[in-house]
Amino acid sequence: MKKVITTTMLLALLLSSCDKKIFKEQLYTETTEQEKINTDSKKIADLPIQIDSITTQILIHPIILVDKEPKKYLDRSSYKANNNTIDYVNHYNDIITGNIVNLNFEGIDSNKFVTLSTQDIKINSITFLRDIYNNTTKELLLYSVLDTDTNNDKLIDAKDNSTLYISHINGSNFKRLSLVKNDILYRHKFTLNNQRLYFSTLQDINKDNTLDTKDKLHYGYIDLTSTSLVIHAYTPL
Repeated sequence: MKKVITTTMLLALLLSSCDKKIFKEQLYTETTEQEKINTDSKKIADLPIQIDSITTQILIHPIILVDKEPKKYLDRSSYKANNNTIDYVNHYNDIITGNIVNLNFEGIDSNKFVTLSTQDIKINSITFLRDIYNNTTKELLLYSVLDTDTNNDKLIDAKDNSTLYISHINGSNFKRLSLVKNDILYRHKFTLNNQRLYFSTLQDINKDNTLDTKDKLHYGYIDLTSTSLVIHAYTPL
């Protein structure tokens, strides 16, 4: 009798396990790529970063995504054997890199947090514009961001082209270097004499991710000494 009961229990457990496996497989097939990333990931805050040698006393708190199976754009962590800790965010000189999806800014004496973006974004790197600061004392951050499916594979990942965003050191006036909807950053260049950031964007009209005669280039600049960082369009041709 014990053998019969044991066999019956094992069979019930096996069937239950199979049902769960089938349910998981059905759920997996009905889940989008973005939903899978959210399901398998968790957001945490890394320890604050302070850019040195600046007058504004701002702490930058990176919000990072910890993935069970990191995608390429998240796989930027480094291992420290000396203390067995993992650095999900790296800060070297004026550049911050890591699996960053947002930032919180805090004044040293305020204890109040200001969030960079209302939605999570894939930030490749953050650069403090040291030359601009040395010439104007303006404290600006330039961001490399993945926000557009430039190769038309229905995903936004490391295979896509990144674009640039800019903000003040406290996260204010955060904006994309863009001139028309869904354009792609083509080139950018700083001119220190007039403190401008010039850039051009590609309007990929035929959606082939290359510049050809069917596409259109747009030109703009930002006066880096201005408070609002307004983007001005110009026509060089």
